[in-house]
Amino acid sequence: MAVSDIEKLRPELLEKSRAELARLKAEIELAEAELSRRELVKAKEALAAEANQHIDAVVAGVKWLHDNGLLPDKVAAGFKREGDGMFSPSMFLRNVTAESLAGGKPQKRRGRMTPAEREAAIAAGTLKPRKRRAA
Repeated sequence: MAVSDIEKLRPELLEKSRAELARLKAEIELAEAELSRRELVKAKEALAAEANQHIDAVVAGVKWLHDNGLLPDKVAAGFKREGDGMFSPSMFLRNVTAESLAGGKPQKRRGRMTPAEREAAIAAGTLKPRKRRAA
């Protein structure tokens, strides 16, 4: 769209406060980041599927070698659990997901805001300012 006049393009934006515009801008940036992450996950799905085939083959091969006494002790020791010493290669070689290959889904922040988000929320009236402790 070639319209560069905000009053013609989106006049309702001029009725919002600066804090509301800052919050809207932050929401749009989060949505763009999530879309980028989803595209990356989609691109990693084929790689994850192939990797899981290889991991399953390695686990099956290591188990077969161990069951037939052909796995060297040093290698077998790397696939034993610490507590009980049980041979368990599938504990150490786990299947991957496209999500994990793409860096994993970002963890939700619980109750924590960046200083800019806090200021915008206070200005919008959706958050009370912190009380200062007396020294």
